[in-house]
Parts: sequence; structure tokens; C-alpha cells
Amino acid sequence: MSQKIPVTRDGKKGSDILLIDSHRVVKIDKIRDRDYVIHTKDHHYYLDLSLDSIEEWLYEDGFRLLDSTNIVNMKHVKEYDSRKGIVYFDSPTDKKTKTASAARIHKEHIENVMSILQSSDTDKAVRQPTNQHPEIQPPFFVMNDDDQFSRSYATIRAMNAKRQAEEKIVHMAYHDSLTNLPNRLKFQEHLKDSFAKAESSDTLLGVLFFDLDRFKIINDTLGHHAGDQLLQHIASKLSEYVGDKHTVARFGGDEFIILMTGVNSIDEITDFARGIPECLKEAFYFEKQELYITASIGISLYPHDGNNVESLIKNADVAMYKAKEKGGNIYELYHPDMNMRSMHRLNLEIELRKAIEREEFMVYYQPLVDLTTGSIFGMESLVRWKHPEWGMVSPGEFIPLAEETGLIIPLGNWVLKQACIQNTKWNSLGLAPLCVSVNISVNQFMQTGFVQFIEDTLKQTGLTPNLLCLEITESVAMKNVSFIMETMDKLRMLGVQISIDDFGTGYSSLSYLKRFRVHTLKIDQSFIRDVTTDEDNAAIVTALIAMSQQLKIKSLAEGVETPEQLAFLRERGCNEIQGYIFSTPLPAESFENLIKEKKTLYLH
Repeated sequence: MSQKIPVTRDGKKGSDILLIDSHRVVKIDKIRDRDYVIHTKDHHYYLDLSLDSIEEWLYEDGFRLLDSTNIVNMKHVKEYDSRKGIVYFDSPTDKKTKTASAARIHKEHIENVMSILQSSDTDKAVRQPTNQHPEIQPPFFVMNDDDQFSRSYATIRAMNAKRQAEEKIVHMAYHDSLTNLPNRLKFQEHLKDSFAKAESSDTLLGVLFFDLDRFKIINDTLGHHAGDQLLQHIASKLSEYVGDKHTVARFGGDEFIILMTGVNSIDEITDFARGIPECLKEAFYFEKQELYITASIGISLYPHDGNNVESLIKNADVAMYKAKEKGGNIYELYHPDMNMRSMHRLNLEIELRKAIEREEFMVYYQPLVDLTTGSIFGMESLVRWKHPEWGMVSPGEFIPLAEETGLIIPLGNWVLKQACIQNTKWNSLGLAPLCVSVNISVNQFMQTGFVQFIEDTLKQTGLTPNLLCLEITESVAMKNVSFIMETMDKLRMLGVQISIDDFGTGYSSLSYLKRFRVHTLKIDQSFIRDVTTDEDNAAIVTALIAMSQQLKIKSLAEGVETPEQLAFLRERGCNEIQGYIFSTPLPAESFENLIKEKKTLYLH
């Protein structure tokens, strides 16, 4: 917005004051200390005003001091004839063109001022590569021995520095500091601005919500420094893939978002989305460590899936979670039914948090049976959720959500403590000592002071340490092998037993089993289900049992349901089982009756 300059037509005191826009002014001639002639292209006016520096006042509007008597609006300058010492405000060939004269001895100063103005022009500024903060190239100052220009140069320096600082602040407000991509705010503004053009051109807009798969593993294992470098690498790859036609922004964390404009069909968007895995397939190296990354992508379309910024982004996010549920490295187009699933998930999370406070959880126990005697030697504790309105909620539904939200820590710790309390109670009743197994999630195992928590729980409940077995899945054990082994050693020193659950599903950790020195190897039920009909499963189970025998650890088969499965396992020398062939998971009271009855498995 230009400044308003108060002028008169005749320069006489008492004359009417007019306000003219500074952008109309081409030059200002100084007559005396407080008398100035204001020139537009067509007229001239008079200014009677005492100012410390007209140049500084009108600096943002492009005015610069040329010599001791001329202040020129450089935005109107068309040409400078250094030989004649004349500045032209229109074509030099037009006789009506207004000019400004400057002594030829000031040639260097005038050229310097013009150069500085050009270098300060934001539209013409040279900018750094996209992975660095942009900076306007600093103007080259040629100092003049004439003191009359010292203030002008000081003003130029100060105003340029101010402009650069302001532009940097604006840039920081609208760009991500790590990747230098536009940030969420900038993306939202750009998306909003794109609606009108899409409507006028009858084209689509595509919003692609982009989330890296298993990025947390990289951060947890290699550190956030590696994660940051990977994000910069991804940002560079996406920028190159998107090009100038579309826009990519960092939405936050490991999430990116892409806006496709001028789209004529859905196929154009899906073809674009299919190309992203190809864009990311090249390995990223961090300290000689080869890393591969994939992404889950959700897509929403304007105007089909929303007519405002919030709904388009939200729906793309919902579709992205659907892609992630399917295993990642794919894209999903938004469908309204997804919102129902998303709303159910939100309600489930809210109710899950309340369930912990309202004590809606209970612990069920499934017997563990010794195949030598057929008797119960222990039990696995399994959490169940009975919602006051929904009834029993499947563990397969709420356990993954508890893992994702971090609620698994308080929930898992509660289950462990309840299992210890219950087992101590059964011991106090004079029943045969049984070992209670408790599943431990990776979040629990990695929590600060986990070993101390186990020790404190044993002391508080009075349970003998060897009557507690902690079940750790193979995937947990492989997260951070050195840390896991160190923690296992501390737990063994407490006298607690340890078993590896779901063993055989990872395929890559067989060599680690000896190093873990666990008490029991639990064979995943996915192998047991078809062990009598699938040769590959039979071979795997046979090998796992034989390996456990060689390592002198017990083998326990999960999910045993049929006599045929039982016979197969006994023939191979499996030590223990659990499954519906003997009993389903039971509430504490029913399990107590079972052990009082001394029920045994019929072995024939």
C-alpha cells in the first residue's frame, strides 16, 4: 500500500492540501531545507514539510536519493544515460518523457543504487536450493567518498536487512524447517485458493495423504538423526517426482501431503499414486546402513469427497489409514463407508480410555498342559473387555488400538498385577503351585524401570518369582536385540521365567534363540492349525521342536484343537500344549473349579 503525500498546487502557505499516492510520483526535487517539488508524469506539486529523511519515509515505495537535490522513484525509471547523467521515466525518444538530472560524477552511485534496487526485488531475487533456507543475495555496496550519500546507503542497508528478515520470518511461518517444503498452513491456504480455479476450469483436485510405513522402527533403532535425514531424502524425492505442476508439503512427523491441480480424471490421480513406490524404491543409506521405505497413501477428490479444506484432508487421512490396515505400500481412494469405520475407531478409543478407569476389564485364564502327565502345570492370562453396552469386545479389535495409543502400558501392567494377585490367592488356598504366563508388549518391555516394576509387583503380591512367566513375542525380541538380552538377564536374576511367544513367524531369528536363553519356546498356532495337512507346516513344527530339544528348552504348541494335532505333537516330542482340545480361556472362578477338580488331558 503506497504512502499518501500531502501537497499543494502552488506552494503557498494556507493553500488547500491535497493527498496524492506516492506511486504516482516519479521524482522529488529539493529546493530548500523544507521545500520540495513533487513530480508526477503529468503534473507537479509542492511539499512544505520538515522531514528527517524523505528517502526513508518513502523507501518501501521505491524512492532513492540520486544526489543532493534529487530523490527518484526507481520503480518508474526506464533508462539511465550515464554519459549525459539523465534518468528517464519513459522512453528516451518520447519528448514528453520526464527526466531527472544527476551530476556525471555521481554515475557510480546511481548505477549502484539501481543495482541494489534490482537485487532487492523479491520477484527477481536469487534463491537457494530447496533444501536450504532461501535468502536474498546481499546487495553489493560501493561506498562513495561523498558524505552526502552516507545516509542513503545506511538507509538502504537497514531497509534491505529489514526486508530480508521479514521475508525469512514469513518463509519460516509457511515452510517446514527440516525439509523446507511448504508446511501444513501453507498447504491449506494453497488448497483453499485452488477451489475457484478448479470450478472455473471444470477440473478435479486430488489430495494425497502420505504416511511412511514403519518409520518409527528407524527412529527407535537408528535414532532421530537418521529419521531426520530420511525425511529430507523423502522430501527431495517427492519434490522431484511432483515437479512444478503439483504441490507437496510436509504435514507433520512422517506425514506428507500432495495437491494435484488441473486433473481431468480419477485415472490421472491413481496413475500418479502408483508411481510413488517407484519413486521411493531406491535405497537410502545412513552410515552404511541400507534402508528401504514404503508409504501408505490415501486419496480424496474435490469436489466429490468434500468442498472444503478440512473435509478433503480428513477424508484423505481416513483413506490412508485404510491403506495402512491393508499392510501399507498401497493407495486407497476415499469412500464414505470409511468414515463409519473411522468414527467407530474413535469411539472405541474413547471407550477404551474410560474402560481402564471404570474397571471394565477382566482376566481370563487358559490352562497350559504337560504332555507327559496330561495335567495342568500353569495358565496363560488373557485380558477381556466387557463393555456395558457393546458386551464382550474382541481382543483383536482393542489390543492393536491399545498398542497404537500407548494405553497398552497401563492395561498390560494392570493385567500382570492382577494375574500375580490371583495366582498368590490360589496358592494360599493350598492348591498346587501353578506358573502364570503374562503377555508383555514391546511398549511395556521398553518402558523405563520395567525390571523394577516386575520386582515391585512380586514383592507387593507375594508371588514366588518362578511362578511368573513373561511371554515376549518374537517380533518384540528382535526390536533391539542387545537391550532385550540385557533386560532378560536381569529378569532371570529375579527368578522369573521367560518364554518366546508366536515363535516361527519371523523366520529371521532362529540364530538368536540360543542367545536369548529362554525357558520355553511357544510355537504359533498358525503352524499348528494345518500341521496334519500341510507338509511345510509339519516340517517347520518338527524342526522347532527338535531345535528346542537340542537347546534344552521346553516347546509349547498353541491353538491345539484336534486329536490329530495332539498326536502329531506328541510323536515329535512336544512338551506342552494349550488350546480348545482341553479348555477355552476361563474366568478366574471357572478356572479355579477346573484346578480343584484336577482335570487332566486324556492321553491315548
